[in-house]
Amino acid sequence: MSEKPRLSFWQIWNMSFGFLGIQFGWGLQMANMSAIYQFLGADESDIPILWLAAPLTGLLVQPFVGYFSDRTWHPVFGRRRPYFFIGALCASLALILMPMSSALWMAAGLLWILDASVNVSMEPFRAFVGDMLPPKQRKSGFAMQSLLIGLGAVLSSALPFILTNGFGVAKEATSDSPIPPAVKLAFFIGAGVFFAAVMVTILTTKEYPPEDLEAFEKKKRETAGLGNAFAEIFQGIGSMPTAMKQLAGVQFFTWLGLFCMWIFFVPAVGKKVFEGKPLGESSGEYSASELGRSKALAELYQEEKSRIAGEMEAEGKGFSEKMLQMFGLKPADPDPGEKIDIAALAGMLRETAGNSVEAGEKDGENPMLQSLSAAIAAAGGDDAKAAAVIHEDLAAARRYQEGTAWGGVCFSTYNLVAFLFAFMLIALARVMSAKWIHLICLSIGAVGLISAAFVSSPGMLLVAMIGVGVAWASILSMPYAMLANVIPGDKMGFYMGVFNFFIVLPQILASVGLGALVAGPLGGDAMKAVLAGGVCFAIAAAATLLVGDESETGASLEN
Repeated sequence: MSEKPRLSFWQIWNMSFGFLGIQFGWGLQMANMSAIYQFLGADESDIPILWLAAPLTGLLVQPFVGYFSDRTWHPVFGRRRPYFFIGALCASLALILMPMSSALWMAAGLLWILDASVNVSMEPFRAFVGDMLPPKQRKSGFAMQSLLIGLGAVLSSALPFILTNGFGVAKEATSDSPIPPAVKLAFFIGAGVFFAAVMVTILTTKEYPPEDLEAFEKKKRETAGLGNAFAEIFQGIGSMPTAMKQLAGVQFFTWLGLFCMWIFFVPAVGKKVFEGKPLGESSGEYSASELGRSKALAELYQEEKSRIAGEMEAEGKGFSEKMLQMFGLKPADPDPGEKIDIAALAGMLRETAGNSVEAGEKDGENPMLQSLSAAIAAAGGDDAKAAAVIHEDLAAARRYQEGTAWGGVCFSTYNLVAFLFAFMLIALARVMSAKWIHLICLSIGAVGLISAAFVSSPGMLLVAMIGVGVAWASILSMPYAMLANVIPGDKMGFYMGVFNFFIVLPQILASVGLGALVAGPLGGDAMKAVLAGGVCFAIAAAATLLVGDESETGASLEN
């Protein structure tokens, strides 16, 4: 087998750039999906099972995409690039539709489409490094992917916070949509970034053809069809290289810990640290007439908010002040809704007495209208009492949204650390084995995630995320660097897909079992699930000691 030529820094940058877009989509999902589910009325214990799409699509899609991309070749479009394009197109469309969801089932269904599409793009990107780089450059190639993943996730995770604080995009749900405008706009931007970044890689990187095209086509004909695909997948699982089997335990506990954090960290910050709650979470019973009255109230409330927003806009802010607000260095302007006091709400309620609006079936599914209706019903005709309850419910919902946005900033922080630490990883990979780099980084991540469960200050959460970021940089690169040296080049895509089993299986376990665990033994405290994630990181670090040294030398390349 002839040695592949060494590529320059910018060639590796271009071939990896699509990962920035892929991670932009993932980052929006990780930082916002739990909150979106709660905006649409999901209970906290329901959230894990609603996340099942992420690991299950990976389990079903990645091995087959890897298998078929190994057998794809076109003189113009190449081997992996057709999969990049199809996945990016479908994922971008799903990102556009996701924040337009009006019901929980719609958001859950779109997550299946989004995750399946992202997996179609992502899995071939992992194999791309093995296709394009010689063995000595592969650690650098995966570290570059880690760098760009970090950059994409930094921007996407903090995007709702930036849009609200720097550009004044509303953070409060409306009677038309339970999903705040800032979250909606962030997903629309993410769709454009995802597609554009993947297109950069497609247009700037030319793939190498198979060394023996005739033998490649012959093997492709002999192994065509889904039957052969299933047979080879199960045969390949049984004949995994030794180092790949040893890495299985490391990956299992690593990704179990990550899923604990991704599912519960953001809601935990919104509720425990910011002391908020989503609208509709504790709504009681109400009648159709009370629902109609709440709809009339919501319309008056939105009109008043628009009037106040216009006044605030007229006051204007300087560019430097907006920049300080955007990066959280100065308090953001209050939401217009914060300027509507209890007396004003009571006045609106009196105005709606006997003047309700006809409410449709969809209105009954809107968490804001559910909350307003329940408050009106519970007050028993006392407008002042109803106004006080509504005022507190709306304030708690704003605090929850501020908390979930801050959770996104925390995710952005660990991704920023991962982005910066990726530069150090590139240097460390030249002087230290991937095994020991990974063990040390996972240990640092365990300390960070465990400490996050014990702090109550928003600022200290950012400090805890530094350790998580160090671990994340290594998680995205070092296991793949160890793996790439022990698998045959003609099965690079296939084994990268099989390796994904050890990522998705713990996530499926978490999706199925975490809800009951949080609702039962953990007493409904989502932050304790985050603590459990830190313990899983510590177990993964210990399991790294069991990985053999052949992953550094490529001794098992012919397995």
